[in-house]
Amino acid sequence: MTKPETKKSASATLEDLEARNAELDARLREAEETIHAIQKGAVDAFVLEEANSHRVYTLEGADRPYRIFVEEMQQGVATLHADGTIVYCNRRLPELLNMPPEKLMGSRLLDFVVAEDRPIYDGLLRRTQAGSGRGEARLQRAGGGLIPAYLTFSELPPDCGAMIGVLVTDLTSQKHHEQLALAQQALREADRRKNEFLAMLAHELRNPLAPIRNSISILRQRGGEPVQETCEMLERQVSLMVRLVDDLVDVSRITRNKIELRKERVELAAVVEQALECIRPVCASLGHEVTIHLPEEPVVLEGDPIRLTQVFANLLDNSCKYMERGGRITLSAELAPPRGDTAGEVAVRVRDQGIGIAPDQLSRIFDMFAQVDTSLERAKSGLGIGLTLVKSLVELHGGAVEAHSEGPGRGCEFVVRLPVPGAPVARRLAPAAAAPETRSYRILVADDNRDSAQSLALLLKLMGHETHTAMDGVEAVEAAQTLHPDIVLLDIGMPRLNGYDACRRIREQPWSRSMTLIAQTGWGQEEDRRRTEEAGFDGHLIKPVDPDVLLKLVATLSTSTEN
Repeated sequence: MTKPETKKSASATLEDLEARNAELDARLREAEETIHAIQKGAVDAFVLEEANSHRVYTLEGADRPYRIFVEEMQQGVATLHADGTIVYCNRRLPELLNMPPEKLMGSRLLDFVVAEDRPIYDGLLRRTQAGSGRGEARLQRAGGGLIPAYLTFSELPPDCGAMIGVLVTDLTSQKHHEQLALAQQALREADRRKNEFLAMLAHELRNPLAPIRNSISILRQRGGEPVQETCEMLERQVSLMVRLVDDLVDVSRITRNKIELRKERVELAAVVEQALECIRPVCASLGHEVTIHLPEEPVVLEGDPIRLTQVFANLLDNSCKYMERGGRITLSAELAPPRGDTAGEVAVRVRDQGIGIAPDQLSRIFDMFAQVDTSLERAKSGLGIGLTLVKSLVELHGGAVEAHSEGPGRGCEFVVRLPVPGAPVARRLAPAAAAPETRSYRILVADDNRDSAQSLALLLKLMGHETHTAMDGVEAVEAAQTLHPDIVLLDIGMPRLNGYDACRRIREQPWSRSMTLIAQTGWGQEEDRRRTEEAGFDGHLIKPVDPDVLLKLVATLSTSTEN
């Protein structure tokens, strides 16, 4: 039994030696092929396993500058075998994929493509066989996180073997900018729609206010003392509504940089007097006392008288609203003389005894829609846009405004600083004059809002005029041709024929030469006034029309037409 066992052991040893020789031959051939490939420059790098770890060796040669350039690229670069295995990568690709380079070597790039985008990846590889493939796909980083990437595949020259070069461009920053651009575009669109909504809201609110104001004037002419008191109360509320509507429109204009100042030299005292006229009814109803202290010498400003009046009217109105009955408001002004090349300055202070402002809210009091957070304030708060308008209008005049308060219940002070050019001559704003004595006119009122047309016609009739109404543009043109009125009041947004076209048709006729055409509309921006003037209107009134303003304009335009 000993001899057969010895033979069997020798046979096993021989087979083992042959297997080892075959393995050594294979390794030798592999080493020779590797050396040959290195000599040909077909190998960029190789990986050695050392103590359960991998070490990457990058080869250098005549193309070393190119290799350095590739290593420093901001894009990931890899060389793939025909089956998609990564045989080389620059240092940027492992950074993108959050993976050590030694572990990335020998992996498939496909393994890092998210499942939903793998068909895109496969399609790019197929197109590479025809030359190159380009497209976007998302890569999954080791440890979590996605990278939007633009992949560029190129088939390498035949002497490189069946190899594919790939360029990986990280699109994260670009996608972020695209998303930001889309968000900004969405915000601009939302802002545009908001402005359109505010303009439409103002127009729609003015329409019902017109017959209300007309009806108040009618009641005033017919009623006794109790009715007069009621009419005054209603007029104050209508005036408040009109100011709120105007503020809404102005906010829309300011946010779009559409406000145009009509500057001229005007005296501060005249502007303050006009502002007092605006808030006098509110002050009287609340029993407030307003004290004015202005410099003895005239203070001349370079500004838009209407907008400056709006600034001080809003500040005075703000003090009126947020103060208990019988409070006191002081408006004072101090001049600071010019220094060197610096123009002079006037500081106008509006101080009240109202509810005051908490210190933590002073910094945001001029923000859009800001509301002081107290229960008393909440009961009397407005839209929160009046002070925003003040700040914007003052800054448009080259000035600044600031708010001061010692806290809740201790009143507040607003300081408006405006440049003073120092010219000694200024146009004084004349106080509102009484309506001139007028003759009786034949007046046509055209408005698709029946209540507005009929109430205005009745008001004018009670004032001694002959009045007629039309409910649309076509009817207005026909009535004008039949009646030959002295005055035609045309609404703009009428059915069948709008006010612009109705005016043009009337102006085309020889019998209209002596007529005065006035646009009466809820649209009051500069573009609207320009369009009415181009259409042939003599005047432009914004609803709800103050009857006194209407009659003064009618008398003025009629007189100029007769002359």
